[in-house]
Amino acid sequence: MTKSFGKGALINLLRQFARLHSDKKQISVGFIGYPNVGKSSIINTLKHKKCCKVAPLAGETKVWQYVSLFRRVNLIDCPGIVSNTSDSNADMMCKGVVRLEFVTNAADYIDANS
Repeated sequence: MTKSFGKGALINLLRQFARLHSDKKQISVGFIGYPNVGKSSIINTLKHKKCCKVAPLAGETKVWQYVSLFRRVNLIDCPGIVSNTSDSNADMMCKGVVRLEFVTNAADYIDANS
């Protein structure tokens, strides 16, 4: 893919953010979200090269990774967030928090009251 939708707008937004905070030496922008939603892919697209590992399964990003986008702007790639403790097993499975290869009995993740 050579023309990514929204890439230019996001880069312009990050440049404006850096100008607004010109008093800061460095600005770090973190990408957070559920596992396997494209956080690393967005950073790779913005950099126009593969600097963060990606995989079709959740859990590829293991630690926080800082990537320099501009001289003063760093992007932070982090592992997917874990679910809220009040989420049911079914919610966790649907959100991708549970890797399917570790599920031995899918019925354990289905709410019997649904």
